[in-house]
Amino acid sequence: MNLRRMLAAALLAGPVMAFTTAPSAAPVASPSPSPSSPAPPAPHTKIGIKLLQAPASERNDPRAYVYIIDHLPPGTVIHRKFQVANMGSRAARISVYPAAATIGGGQFRFAPGTTRNELTTWVRISHPALNLRPHQRATDTATITVPRDATRGEHYGVIWAQTSGGTSGNVRLVSRVGIRMYLSVGPGGAPPSDFALGTPTAGRAHGRPFLTVPVRNTGGRAVDILGLLTLASGPGGLRAGPFRAATVVTLAPGQSGRVSYLLGAGLPNGPWQAQVKLQSGFIIKTRTYTVNFIGRVSAGASTFPVALVAGLAALVVILAIAAALIISHRRRTRRPPAGTRDKVSHTR
Repeated sequence: MNLRRMLAAALLAGPVMAFTTAPSAAPVASPSPSPSSPAPPAPHTKIGIKLLQAPASERNDPRAYVYIIDHLPPGTVIHRKFQVANMGSRAARISVYPAAATIGGGQFRFAPGTTRNELTTWVRISHPALNLRPHQRATDTATITVPRDATRGEHYGVIWAQTSGGTSGNVRLVSRVGIRMYLSVGPGGAPPSDFALGTPTAGRAHGRPFLTVPVRNTGGRAVDILGLLTLASGPGGLRAGPFRAATVVTLAPGQSGRVSYLLGAGLPNGPWQAQVKLQSGFIIKTRTYTVNFIGRVSAGASTFPVALVAGLAALVVILAIAAALIISHRRRTRRPPAGTRDKVSHTR
């Protein structure tokens, strides 16, 4: 499975989706309707958004075809085209605007509403309001102007497409979908991207086997890490997988997280040869571990029972020491006292 397919699948499961709805709710100031006048049902609203351009400098990064990703020197101006679609059965007025985002806890976190940050002040939307008929699509453009005094480093945000879907009580129903923005600002070329793997942990949780792999962003740009797990050489020669990680792990430079796999309860404990393949953009890391889902994990592909051999060797050493002590004790007890030997010699 290639990264673009995996990333698309992850998007469909996440809060920012391409051509799917992401409903949220926002309170309105109007009073609640009386019980005798129930609120009208919300119209069927379904909108989507999709990036249409990727920079040439990021053409090797599949993430750049889904998100706005770039490294920009101060004073740079870029344009990114995207498409907004009304996929519902009624006409829709769609608002398009930038809003703030952060990265924390292994996730790309969206700020509420129209919260702003430094990046959002650089973004101008050509058509901030779109009136679309059912099943109509429109092309819009985001112009990003990086000021000369912009803060160096990574900046995160989202371009949202949003429509109101009516009210329920005193709550206005809102649907919005978005495109993430990862912008690195600084002179020269883009900082390198990289991440490192730590020692995994395996076991069972509520009867289901799991494997977690610690990861750390060791580069200068954010990474979105997807993971595949393949199990081989299991009991009786069994194979299983590939299994996809539970979530995409997003890390800013210097941050750490965990890529986790939760497997079926019927999977035997092992031992297994677990091949973990982690990828962010064009960076791919593959490691193989010997895994037993009762908590033992060791690096490498060998299934040689090292722990058992070490235990037997220790037992042999202990038995040898014990035997030497016994023999020494017997020799001392059999040897006559020095005074007795002297007396016998005198009698002769």
